[in-house]
Amino acid sequence: MSEKTKILYFPRARTALKFGLKILGLNPNDHILVPDFICDSIFQPITQNSLTFSIYGTSEDMKPVWSSLDTKVNSRTRAILMVHYFGQPQDIDKFLNFSKKHQLFLVEDNAHGHGGSFKGKELGTFGHIGISSPRKFLDIGDGGLLYLNSSYEEDSLPVLNYQEQETNEGQIGKYLDKFPVTKHKLKLFLKKRPEYENPRAFREPYAEDLYLSRKSSLLIDSIDWKKISKLRRKRFVELQEISVHGGLTPVFENLSNESNPWCFPAYAKDQEEAIHWFNWGWKNNINVHSWPTLREEQILKEDNAFNRWKKLICFPISDHPSF
Repeated sequence: MSEKTKILYFPRARTALKFGLKILGLNPNDHILVPDFICDSIFQPITQNSLTFSIYGTSEDMKPVWSSLDTKVNSRTRAILMVHYFGQPQDIDKFLNFSKKHQLFLVEDNAHGHGGSFKGKELGTFGHIGISSPRKFLDIGDGGLLYLNSSYEEDSLPVLNYQEQETNEGQIGKYLDKFPVTKHKLKLFLKKRPEYENPRAFREPYAEDLYLSRKSSLLIDSIDWKKISKLRRKRFVELQEISVHGGLTPVFENLSNESNPWCFPAYAKDQEEAIHWFNWGWKNNINVHSWPTLREEQILKEDNAFNRWKKLICFPISDHPSF
């Protein structure tokens, strides 16, 4: 990490992005390029800053369609969002060259790969700002980081309250985690399977503007992320080999040897087969799920990203499904 990088800790990465865009000094109606395959929650901080956006296409291996990207830039374009999908680093050099060519801010979204690196440098520290979401890897509920990698004014940093400590509800959940079989039986009895095949089922509310509790911030910093990354890469490769025998198509042919993958993504043949895996995961206490929750406009148009969403399934790396 660069010596000049400053890190701010928030409960959610989208709150980190909200204030990161403010600190960059973007003005209302400035324009940002965003990939088509992304959660609709990423647009919350964009609209909160009164920015406009254009969508650029991505391929099934989650890379930009570079041949059409230049045409998306206009006189108001000030930034481009680079996403390290599932913790797999993008072609960072291409993004750096593109942003330099068009004099754009590079906004780095590493919400899926906290602790991962590229050429020995931490993901999240390549863009002018970067975000990550360590909460996706830890049982702490909250945790989103903002990396400020270029010069900024001290008075541009947000003045916010700190989040309160976890509730009793969170404590009860941790207690039940000690009895996984009992917890799973209770879940099957009391709950219905989440509607992973429903494109509108997981829309997220706007997050409150707070800093993360100091206790959670210290916990994030105390983790040996290199050790976690190494273990998760090993499990990712195991799942990749198994998935091929199960008739699935992995999203990535190869995994970066510095990444910290959030989950293992693969394509089913169609949505019917994806639903089969969601049912199987629910029955076997393995959180097989869909991703992302796309914008309403994409759902109504049934665009390329929506059709890809129908067949994408994600396996948690902490579990080992038997196909």
